[in-house]
Amino acid sequence: MKKDAEVLLLKRERAKGLSQELAAARAGMSVRTARKYEHLSILPSERDQLRSYRTRSNPFAADWSWIETQLQRDPALQATTLFALLCAHHPERYQPIQLRTLQRHIAAWRVQHGPEQEVIFPQVHRPGHITQSDFTHMTKQRCTESAEV
Repeated sequence: MKKDAEVLLLKRERAKGLSQELAAARAGMSVRTARKYEHLSILPSERDQLRSYRTRSNPFAADWSWIETQLQRDPALQATTLFALLCAHHPERYQPIQLRTLQRHIAAWRVQHGPEQEVIFPQVHRPGHITQSDFTHMTKQRCTESAEV
């Protein structure tokens, strides 16, 4: 997917009178993509709309109550462990490729219903930005080592 800046660059290059091939090359896209955005006459951010519907059914819908019970009982359970247990109970129902789907579902569940997360404020140390001092004023002190020798 192209960004708005790339499409705007394409349009500026075309406004200068360059051919579609040259303008597309300067914008970093193929001629076919350039043609598509010229015909659309809108920016990519205006074109895309998020879906509010599922594209396929949830493969874990039948066993989700069991999964949720297990997660409530032991919140530290990993998705791989639960998936292995599901495959042992229903070997014909699940395939290894569905593990990532279960991981996403469990991550979403933990955000909504899981244990509270510890709040951490990361510290960024920039050398020389703030220094520590014990309030000693060294301007009045003179080095007397050479005089004592």
